Amino acid sequence: MTLGGPIYCRQLVTLARNVDASLLCSDYGPNRYERVGQRVGRREDWGDPGYLAQAARLPARLRMQGVQISKLVLLGVSYSGFANAELVALHPELRPAALIVVDSYLDLTARYDALPAGHETQSEIESVLGGTPADEPAVYAARSPSHHLAGLAAAIRSGTTFVDVWSTAAEEQREFAGATCSLSANAQWLADLAGELGRPVDGYVTQLPHAHALWDRGQGLLALAGIRPAPRALDARRVTFRPGQPPPADSYCRP
Repeated sequence: MTLGGPIYCRQLVTLARNVDASLLCSDYGPNRYERVGQRVGRREDWGDPGYLAQAARLPARLRMQGVQISKLVLLGVSYSGFANAELVALHPELRPAALIVVDSYLDLTARYDALPAGHETQSEIESVLGGTPADEPAVYAARSPSHHLAGLAAAIRSGTTFVDVWSTAAEEQREFAGATCSLSANAQWLADLAGELGRPVDGYVTQLPHAHALWDRGQGLLALAGIRPAPRALDARRVTFRPGQPPPADSYCRP
């Protein structure tokens, strides 16, 4: 299962086919980013609680229709990784077998701040959330997994395996200005999540180009989550975040 609409759904088609899995994709009604070249029509939900409440009901609706779900895996890259994480953080009752986030971010303000002024994604966020982080700090916090770590912890305690993978490659840093690999993108929040759980939490750092951990090694991601073995492992360095300790210095990129 993934959120974000057709563009993000298509990135999982090959993996789903290779492991004989069904693919459940949800799209936000106002979004018109349906194919390459339509970026101007993109309008994601950016953590809209009403939309996520509806998305959270989809697996149960399928089960009521007779669909047997052996394992529910939420997997997303970039925006969809953020969206899936926020979905589980707000709705830990989903109890997915795994939540896998690739080259994404757990904090919306950090994502916004990394964008150059006037960037189309920055304008989209402002339009949906009603202003900048300075204008609407509470709204940005309310729509960020970083501010719902108790929900992520509840899902993990219920059996969800959380796999967070990001690249610190120079190419990734340049393309996203550190938005997916900075201290405030993932590392700080995994350290805080370890404190919430009262035990160490692992993250995985690669040197791959953006999204290639999914595109080239998707089955390796499933193996990290304990879903099924993979013919080829994901080339990623395991980094451990411990309660009460700062994130390891090699777990994030710097400006």
